[in-house]
Amino acid sequence: MDRRFSILRLTGVWVLLFSLVTLPTLADETRTTGILATGTPFETRWHLFDSGEAGPTVVITGGMHGNEPAGVRAARQISGWTVSRGRLVVVPRLNEPALAAQQRRIPGLTDDAGDLNRHFPRRDGEAAPTSEQGARIWAFVCAQEPDVLVDLHEGYGVRAAGSKSVGSSVLTLRAEDQAHQQMMLDAVNVEIDDPKQRFTDIDSIVAGSLSRAAIEQLGIEAHILETTHQGQPLSVRCRQHRRMVAALLVELEMADASVGTLINHDDDKVKVALYDGPGAGGDPQGRLFERILSNYRVERIGPADVADGALGQFDAVLFPGGSGSVQGKALGESGRAEVCRFIDSGGGYMGVCAGAYLALHNYDWGLKLLPFDSHDRKHWRRGKGTVVMETTAAAESILGLDPRKSLEIHFAQGPLMVPATGSDLPEPEVLCYFRSGIGIDGADPETMVDTPAIVAGRYGSGRVILFSPHPEKTTGLETLIERAALWGANAPSPVRRRRRSIKPSGTRQRRSGSRLATVRSSTFTHSIASGRR
Repeated sequence: MDRRFSILRLTGVWVLLFSLVTLPTLADETRTTGILATGTPFETRWHLFDSGEAGPTVVITGGMHGNEPAGVRAARQISGWTVSRGRLVVVPRLNEPALAAQQRRIPGLTDDAGDLNRHFPRRDGEAAPTSEQGARIWAFVCAQEPDVLVDLHEGYGVRAAGSKSVGSSVLTLRAEDQAHQQMMLDAVNVEIDDPKQRFTDIDSIVAGSLSRAAIEQLGIEAHILETTHQGQPLSVRCRQHRRMVAALLVELEMADASVGTLINHDDDKVKVALYDGPGAGGDPQGRLFERILSNYRVERIGPADVADGALGQFDAVLFPGGSGSVQGKALGESGRAEVCRFIDSGGGYMGVCAGAYLALHNYDWGLKLLPFDSHDRKHWRRGKGTVVMETTAAAESILGLDPRKSLEIHFAQGPLMVPATGSDLPEPEVLCYFRSGIGIDGADPETMVDTPAIVAGRYGSGRVILFSPHPEKTTGLETLIERAALWGANAPSPVRRRRRSIKPSGTRQRRSGSRLATVRSSTFTHSIASGRR
């Protein structure tokens, strides 16, 4: 297949299938966004950042398969990055129908007909894409004239542990690209201690895939990055994708401080970091909070992200149910200090059940954000069920609840909060009190009665709200989480215009026209370049 003919022929199709908007950035820099497959079930958004400086064009794609969310999420995060030279093009969601159905293949189709990553030109046999969406994607990729293509995927098992899955691997085809392949493996494996969980190289790519077509038809470098979804939080898998892509950009001398970011700061929504590391309740819980906070920009984070200073990109952080002790110990002393620093500088903290335990005083792994201790610790496994709580006057302004109203709410062994001894923190407000209790395994239900169920207060310049029960699991009270996010972020509406930058290890300044831009060298960027955390 003649590359020049392919690009010229398909570019005409591309013009008909894409709409675009160019957004202003610094002088000579442009950020463009547009729509691929307009007016079809596959309609999806693409993003392009042109540095204005000569350099490579790198295309990042995600969402080829509908049951691989880490690639989608990581590509969305990468779509907000900038580069110091060349162009960065990102299409996070290639297969909208499959993503909506949360299944690998296009709904209604089986075998290779339903596998979008088998629809691209092959060297032997079919020379053209075998589906309309394959043709659209191929036209778009060809139109970019890329130097490198990276397709983000997930497997079900770890290849190094003996799985037949390609999970936790970097796939490439050409020998000349193996140096970059190994460099990406080194970047991701530096954070993996167990050899059986480490990423490995695979020097083959299936025929009909986008990456192989790019290699064979366009003669460019291409890789498939595969994380593993079994037993790993979404935040970890996204981080692994980001580390590998960031390492490649460093090697290509394109990277800047943006490779440490998870959030596009042009997004004016309230930005909430949702902890999903050790001690959190798992992916179903994460999806529940994301549905409740659908009007907000929610990104999942883990302890390594916290240690990198990622909280500085958000307006509020939510620590959910699970195990407060495991959360606190996973964060470590430095991570807990980062959380406290974030709140102290004006961030919001929401703690639900385990996340409320994490904020208390009388644990060595606690954050000590509000002057409360956990009461009757011996009987913390006091049971699960529906309890009654009564609202106070303070609940009206913060949570929008009528004062002196009794509500039923789900309880699952959250903390019984009592005033902490020896704390000099400002006195918080009690928003709701428990008016009934639960007690099993020797716990007295009456011990719970009249203790605070929901409390709110200040920590430095920030705001903290703690839920002992679970409003997100109580029909009709889910909106309390949304109200808590607004209050914690100190936002009067779902629009947030304050910005926070990532934690820098150093800064330099450049002036472009009348606008002063601060370019930060993040700890994340440094760790990628030096091969360490």
